[in-house]
Amino acid sequence: MYYKHKPVFEHYSGFSDVENQVSFGMDTIFRLYSATKLVTVSAIMQLMEANKFKLSDPLYAYIPEYRYMTVRHQLEDGTEELRSSTTDITIEHLLSMTAGIGGFITKDTQKVIDETKGEGKTLDVIRALAKEPLFFEPGTHFKYSACHDILGGLIEVLSGKRLGDYFKENIFDRIGMKDTSFTLKDEKRFCKLYNNFNGKTNTAESIGESFNLKPSRAYESGGGGLFSTVSDYILFTEALCNYGLASNGERILNRKTISEMRTKRLCEEAQKDFERFGGVSKSGYSYGLGVRTLVSREDNNALSQNGEFGWDGARGCYVVVDPESEVALFYAQQEGGSQWWRWHGTVRNYAYASIWSD
Repeated sequence: MYYKHKPVFEHYSGFSDVENQVSFGMDTIFRLYSATKLVTVSAIMQLMEANKFKLSDPLYAYIPEYRYMTVRHQLEDGTEELRSSTTDITIEHLLSMTAGIGGFITKDTQKVIDETKGEGKTLDVIRALAKEPLFFEPGTHFKYSACHDILGGLIEVLSGKRLGDYFKENIFDRIGMKDTSFTLKDEKRFCKLYNNFNGKTNTAESIGESFNLKPSRAYESGGGGLFSTVSDYILFTEALCNYGLASNGERILNRKTISEMRTKRLCEEAQKDFERFGGVSKSGYSYGLGVRTLVSREDNNALSQNGEFGWDGARGCYVVVDPESEVALFYAQQEGGSQWWRWHGTVRNYAYASIWSD
């Protein structure tokens, strides 16, 4: 945890390998899952700052396969009808999760993977995803989906680099993130993937991956594919908290861009969708450009300020970026099955209470 742009608290408990009593620590490598999304958003916003695109640009201008989309429509008799979309997907729609996109594994994306004998490059998979009908007209609703994966493909088009290479050159290397990558750099430091761990018996129902985040060898998921460490990711969190300026003096985003990212982007219907999706843990929040953003701190009993932003990860990672309070918080765990979203708010509030008590 950073406060006023200085590290003030760091704590580790538990094991990365229970059977062999290997402690979880600052150098333990784990999967970020959807905490990857903040990196993807930061990368695409860098390219916006470089005038590579505008938020209002149609996606098809860069990935032509997304020009003529169809939309699912439910009829009164319960059947589904496909109609041509009347609205083009824009890059802002992707960033706000209002594009109508579903998951990234479809019969067409699987066909690409099979035809390449399991290779399945990121951009090729994303192009094949365009054949899948949308769930609604872009901009009308919110749906948590593969939008960040498509943004990953877009980054490849705009930069001419593989997604992981762009991340490394423009974010990781610049601010000192040595272990963050789409590939596991050190198997010995990797935290085991425990599923439904029982703290009383110290056993799990199973050990291993339960999410299909890498359907092919070459696929790099902008929505959830990165590995990292606590010591790496807190540097990134702090850079966002300081309006894009990292602790080593490197600027990865401009101040105005950070403000754009945490500005609410959802219409009334989309906000209702977000509230249904997020449940109690997202009370008081809305969605900005690829991140949750706090719009009513009272509704979440939050000690953080309105404008605090971030996201979570499927096995419990939690990112809090609060420029007004000058608080950067990163919490990590790697266990599938626990209801981690129930205690994230408690983690946040205890952290804030601890610094204010001083």
